[in-house]
Amino acid sequence: MVTVTLERLVFPGTILALEILFIVIFGALVEYDDAGGPLQATGDAAANGSENESETVELESSRSTIKTYPFFQDVHVMIFVGFGFLMTFMRRYGFGSIGFNLLLASLAIQWYTICSGLFTFIDQAHADTGESLRIRVGLETLVTADFSAAAVLITFGALLGKATPFQLIFIAVIEVICYSANEALNLHVFQAADVGGSMIIHTFGAYFGLAASAMLYKKKAYSDDKNSSVYHSDLFAMIGTLFLWMFWPSFNGALASGNAQYRAVINTYYAMTGSVLASFIVSMCTDKKQRLSMTHVQNATLAGGVAIGSIADMLIQPYAAIVVGFLSGMLSVIGYKLLSPTMDRWFYLQDTCGVHNLHGLPGVFSAVASAIAAGVASFSNYMDSLYVVFPARDPSDGDRSAGTQAGFQLALLASTLFISILGGLVAGLIVRLLPFLKGGSTFFDDSVYWELPDDADKYLPLSNPPDNENTPIEVVERPSHARNHQGEAALLDSKSAESRV
Repeated sequence: MVTVTLERLVFPGTILALEILFIVIFGALVEYDDAGGPLQATGDAAANGSENESETVELESSRSTIKTYPFFQDVHVMIFVGFGFLMTFMRRYGFGSIGFNLLLASLAIQWYTICSGLFTFIDQAHADTGESLRIRVGLETLVTADFSAAAVLITFGALLGKATPFQLIFIAVIEVICYSANEALNLHVFQAADVGGSMIIHTFGAYFGLAASAMLYKKKAYSDDKNSSVYHSDLFAMIGTLFLWMFWPSFNGALASGNAQYRAVINTYYAMTGSVLASFIVSMCTDKKQRLSMTHVQNATLAGGVAIGSIADMLIQPYAAIVVGFLSGMLSVIGYKLLSPTMDRWFYLQDTCGVHNLHGLPGVFSAVASAIAAGVASFSNYMDSLYVVFPARDPSDGDRSAGTQAGFQLALLASTLFISILGGLVAGLIVRLLPFLKGGSTFFDDSVYWELPDDADKYLPLSNPPDNENTPIEVVERPSHARNHQGEAALLDSKSAESRV
């Protein structure tokens, strides 16, 4: 209790200190890119320099906001509505899920803008243009900043309900640094195709979160009765699923261009439908009573968007997109049914939201698929768009072979796994060892950090009701880490326990 009280006093001050630091750095280094600066008149009007010129003066920017903003808007909704509501499944952690989602994403956006900008100084320093080093931001920066927030929120999903807000802030600061480093490594060295961020975003966020979770293992949290859902909380979580499902084509296509963007939207669209069908099929087939699991429907149905990400802009044809989506849906459900309980029991990995099954496994699957697709890509198939999808294969920029490009696809996967796992272990270890970062012993409960309505205990029960007690709350029959909610609160054998998102 003393630790929690101390954190409540220090936490606002820490956020304030970070915000002041960010404002100072933004004021010193950050400015608009060419599209956001003063517009230049073109044509005869610019040549004449006359303000009273009768003909229309065309004012053009280097980037079209009309093309970029709709994609950014969709991605933004995914980050703050989709991810936020997807994690509201927990019976007494809805405020924390959606509230800390908003906090962490906002922090990550500002911090990423600074970190990624600092890594661009490497290029500017070598260019020797004589210009001062500045971080230039535009609409594309907003998209990539949202992507970094997605990685942080995926990590948040693995730690949901177990880490304190102070710990989450500290971990997010470290993660964004590691994320930016891995992104810069790909940009300057590997130049691997990953338009939807299956490796850079999803795989990174999942394994960073799992590594941090291993360092923050809490035995008490494993059997905590509040690590579960009720009927209405699952309905709220399904809202997040639907928002993510609808806007995922924009997520994968936001950074693509031309016909590559066209393909990214189409391929993602069909991959998402494939994962939905697979999720329903496998969920029913793996249940003893042939019933559907809401856990699978909320999460595995989204696996197609993750799995298609690295190959979304490639010429794979719609049938292949459906196959990738279907296989990823199967993989995700199997992960929830079999892999999560094993990780929980033997490797001490408490993955609250099952991010390994939704983001980790499909992300690795996407990386392997991208290596195969890159290895068979040829100019005869792609024509000039080959150099749009694989810039490093351009004869003027290295002229890589297809086999070499496939190797660099796998190199990015290896780099992502190494940096994310190492970074997560370090962040988790620091949070675990520093006395002022240690959390309390209450998990999955909003009452520790949030002011709750007077009737909260009525609608957000602390534990499962007895079988013979009349209650307005219907406890959902779903697997959790160590609880089975089929009308009783008996502990399951850990072999049959299953983590959930």
